Amino acid sequence: MNGKMRKNKRKWLVGIVGAALLASPVLGQSANANSSSKLYGFTDTKSKWQTQIESALMGSVKESSLQYYSEGLAKRPALAGSAGNEEALKFAVDQLRKAGLKPQVKTYDTYLSSPKSISVTQTAPIKKELKVIEDLDPQTPYINDVIPGFNAYSPSGTVEGEVVYANYGTPEDFEKLKELGISLKDKIVLTRYGKNFRGVKPDLAAQYGAAGVLIYSDPADYVRGDVYPKGPWLPSDGIQRGSILSIYKYPGDPLTPGEPAIKGVKRIDPAKAASLPKIPTTPISYGEAKEILKTMTGQEAPAAWQGGLDFTYHLGSENTKVKLSLDIEYGQKPVNDVIVTIPGSKYPKEKIMIGAHRDTWAYGASDNVSGWAATMEIAKSLAELSKKGWQPERTIVLAGWDGEEHGLIGSTEWVEEERKDLTENAVAYINLDGVAGQNFSASAVPSLNQLMYDITKAVPKPGTDGSVFDHWVSRSGTDKPRLGQLGSGSDYTAFIQHIGVPSIGFGFSSPNGLNHSAYDNLDALQRFDDPGYKHQTAAAEMAGIMALRLANAEALPFKYSDYADNVLALIQEIKKNDTFGVDLRRLEENTLKWRNAALSLEQASAKILADNKVTKTEEKQLKEINRALLQQERDFINKKGLASREWFKHQIWAPGLTTGYAALPLPALAEAQMAGDKNAFKKAVKNLEKALQEAAKTADKAIK
Repeated sequence: MNGKMRKNKRKWLVGIVGAALLASPVLGQSANANSSSKLYGFTDTKSKWQTQIESALMGSVKESSLQYYSEGLAKRPALAGSAGNEEALKFAVDQLRKAGLKPQVKTYDTYLSSPKSISVTQTAPIKKELKVIEDLDPQTPYINDVIPGFNAYSPSGTVEGEVVYANYGTPEDFEKLKELGISLKDKIVLTRYGKNFRGVKPDLAAQYGAAGVLIYSDPADYVRGDVYPKGPWLPSDGIQRGSILSIYKYPGDPLTPGEPAIKGVKRIDPAKAASLPKIPTTPISYGEAKEILKTMTGQEAPAAWQGGLDFTYHLGSENTKVKLSLDIEYGQKPVNDVIVTIPGSKYPKEKIMIGAHRDTWAYGASDNVSGWAATMEIAKSLAELSKKGWQPERTIVLAGWDGEEHGLIGSTEWVEEERKDLTENAVAYINLDGVAGQNFSASAVPSLNQLMYDITKAVPKPGTDGSVFDHWVSRSGTDKPRLGQLGSGSDYTAFIQHIGVPSIGFGFSSPNGLNHSAYDNLDALQRFDDPGYKHQTAAAEMAGIMALRLANAEALPFKYSDYADNVLALIQEIKKNDTFGVDLRRLEENTLKWRNAALSLEQASAKILADNKVTKTEEKQLKEINRALLQQERDFINKKGLASREWFKHQIWAPGLTTGYAALPLPALAEAQMAGDKNAFKKAVKNLEKALQEAAKTADKAIK
């Protein structure tokens, strides 16, 4: 469908739905349908009503509005705790108020770090001061707000030592160096971005005795074509900033683990904060890393460790030395979340959440002004529908999280503060972190997979004649594209990992190398990532439609039978490794019992909705079914948490301790296997069996 056809379709839909809204403040269910297809979790009649509301939302989401928000938010860096962040906060609040909404600003007093002075000097075989910030055009707006290359929460200090190249800094890479007889004691480790979360690299390096770490973006990973400004790839002066807070131990404010960073909450000594890194660490560009690497001698690096620079990489010797001098300021600073609430008419306590982080490292047009602008546009569009007499049946909450880039700060503190209410009433959390690009992808708990397929079928893929789903299928090579698993690294973490709220994150992306650099700006977004803001529009439409489905469904559109099938597959993966003689048949049997109970629950709700009438008695039954659908995810929360890190409480999903971002499914079992701990494995199996039994019981009770 071309842009003109799409725009005309929207105008038509807005017209007919607007008329329906004006004619009936409660949206009479006799309204004509735009689609005869029945929606999962709805009767036929309510499907027609719901389809019209979704069409109205699509008609309300405007590319021009997204562009306006984007240009207002990405004109100045918005690092947490900065003046630019305050300005972006004011802009967002003003725009939301103009839309007729009542945004609330929730402030947390958190422990943040910011760079005062960053210096990297090569001291041997030559002495050379390396550049620690991009070569920006002097006319760049707010150029003085752009911070140098910086890893948040790195300790301050000056360290000097021999440089050792450690490839990606994975456990396997460090073990390889040990095998080759190369000591890291008091050395400066040079490692490239990729394979694992940047915070894992200095964590592992410290365990091997390193004095400091340099991280760079190798062109083999970040250059696949023309570099910026000619293309979307990273130029030689580009630097990837980022936090090295150990969010895989616990995210959020490092001094208040498990509790919100508000007045009266006890704060721990920073020296006792397990999430704070131990050795000075800072990023540099590959242009500057080249100056170090080309002088390095010693053993030739393994073939798999060779990067994209035009010479042979070596592991290092006394010939090459570097000094890091990092003056980093630590202190309490406010982190400000923006919360907008659209009250529900029928089940006001139940909440569907849409969230996106609003802080950036520099200009952050893609990461994550794109997601926050889309969230603001959804809020504005819902407000427009409200003015025409519409109200969701369940409450929809939209949030702009602050401090995500430092370590998921704003979302984690909010979840910790609202834990009781969210545990009882949160239906689902939808995360938008980077939605400017050409290619769609999603990660979710398996109960939401089918809903994601359904939503992508409802939204046109910009620049094609088909839907987002059609394009997703064509790229995946399968008629059922695979959704990713939820580990960590974005604001869904506290919702799913800490309190068990079903979560999903999705968006659009394109191959590029500008992440967290000063070149993730409006120019790059508008020329390369998403010309015309068309995909950001599609992302806003999908997130808005998903929230509406969840808000108005008579039976919540979760499929826990799919979830159980996924868990069975995960157990099979566990069985491929040493199970210490522990029989996992009961684990599989309990998973099958849960699957059958979940399937019976789904069939019971489908039967109620099939005849297109919901009696008072059936309405009560649906209420019980929906409570069971809310509870099943919570059944996998172990209040004691994982043995390795108590903040992470979900027994199916957690980030890996040595990957940081990537999911480690069935984490207690997997970690026990990696540690060779039979007793821990037996305990983990027992805990999971109990959780599976609880989930099956929850489903069974709702239909008996």
